[in-house]
Amino acid sequence: MRDAASDAGTRNVRRLALVVVVAAVTGALTLYLGDAAQAQGLHGSHSGHSGNASSGELELMGRIDHGFTLAATALLAGLAPFAVFVWLPASEEVGVGREALGLFGLAAWGLFYVLVFAGLGELAVYAMRASGEFFGFALLKEALLETRVGTVWLARLGFGFLTAAAITAAARWGHAWLWWVAVGLGSLLLLTLTQLSHAAAEGRFLPFLSDWVHTMAAAIWMGGLLGFVFALFSGPLDAVEEDQRAKLRERSVRRFSNVATTAVVVLASTGFYAVVLHVPSWEALVATPYGRALLVKLGLLAFVLAIGAANFLLRGRGPFGRLLVVELLLAFGLFVATGFLTSLPPASAA
Repeated sequence: MRDAASDAGTRNVRRLALVVVVAAVTGALTLYLGDAAQAQGLHGSHSGHSGNASSGELELMGRIDHGFTLAATALLAGLAPFAVFVWLPASEEVGVGREALGLFGLAAWGLFYVLVFAGLGELAVYAMRASGEFFGFALLKEALLETRVGTVWLARLGFGFLTAAAITAAARWGHAWLWWVAVGLGSLLLLTLTQLSHAAAEGRFLPFLSDWVHTMAAAIWMGGLLGFVFALFSGPLDAVEEDQRAKLRERSVRRFSNVATTAVVVLASTGFYAVVLHVPSWEALVATPYGRALLVKLGLLAFVLAIGAANFLLRGRGPFGRLLVVELLLAFGLFVATGFLTSLPPASAA
């Protein structure tokens, strides 16, 4: 008879499958809206209407796709650091728990598929915006093979595949060096986000480095939340005695709290630097779309921090599991908000 932990593990797998399906639907909807914009544009050439509504919907879907891409990339890159810095040391201290990492391979491939589907939708929107042409697979192929954005996207796809493969191998065979390989590949995967960021457009080393470090800190923090969900509330821990599970939760939460605190300090420092670069005044914070999107992101971040503080105090007890899932969902919303933010021109350019 399955207990609550096993049921929770099944729900986690279903949630991941749902995210993959949503990303696939979002990417497909983006391509569909491209066709719809083309059809409406052709109709508008005869009737005098321009089809702006479809273009606006397409822009919205592109930003949502970008948010999904950010989330999938960061969460995928953050799984291995959670294993290396949190779960493996905690399980060694307690003497049990390494087998709970077995589901990380499934999580990694699910996130990779999200990256693929959402990335295709995002790339389609980029191709239409850059060329001024309506969507077609020939246009998508041209964007993929003949533009810098397409080159970076292919590199992201490659590093995403290698990261997922390394995580799968590490989860299956349990070698520590494989986890470190996955950490390195994940860092290179995150570099592909920075290559298309506002910081890269600055053309200077320090903004570029700051953005990359910012992205890595976010991945370590948010990827750790996903790692907790899969490690703590999955079937492999069913056979572990309750007192050992409690000790494992307490040790892992303590370690993750230290890692997350460091990540938050890094996020705050590099985020402040980015604000100084891209938001020239207080007025720009409320008078520009970029500034308003930044305020939404900061509001979501405050909620995530509050729930994280509550989980730190609970130390794995009480409603820790439910709050952890809520924190992860809010973190996903934070990535979507970041997708909107990075799709907008900086306030300094307004």
